[in-house]
Amino acid sequence: LVLQVPVPEPLRGVERDMRELARMHAEADYSRMWVSLYEDKVRNGVITQTTGYPCLVNDRYVVATTPIPRWDIPRLHESPFLTLFGAGREKRIYAIPPRTKVEPLTFEDVPFEVEHADGATCSLCKSNAAFLVSLPNSDVWMCSDTDWCRRTREASA
Repeated sequence: LVLQVPVPEPLRGVERDMRELARMHAEADYSRMWVSLYEDKVRNGVITQTTGYPCLVNDRYVVATTPIPRWDIPRLHESPFLTLFGAGREKRIYAIPPRTKVEPLTFEDVPFEVEHADGATCSLCKSNAAFLVSLPNSDVWMCSDTDWCRRTREASA
């Protein structure tokens, strides 16, 4: 799986200096990221970060998972495929190898939650087991992954 990443640096929101970012990664100093998540929780009652939710890979490295929505982050854990993240403008690439431990950053008392729309189902395939998006100015919901939705409809036909 190859993904283009708009923001490859997970710590960019808490630190701008590249030397300091390199130091933080080298020392696994992710305290500012934790504080940022905590502040989000205190301000909003929930952690509101959707795409780019920070994950800990192999119990050591924090990565940015943009453009993957929070809904799909659990699928990265122990996945059977290599995931490549590339940022062309910054000339950076990083990878999550197959069968690697990937866990979203969470607090002991605040479990990781994915986005959900209570009671909503896709208007096309009638599924509620996929990430659903609301169409603007309507009560209509559709699967975000249109290919999955199409395959689900074909399988039930």
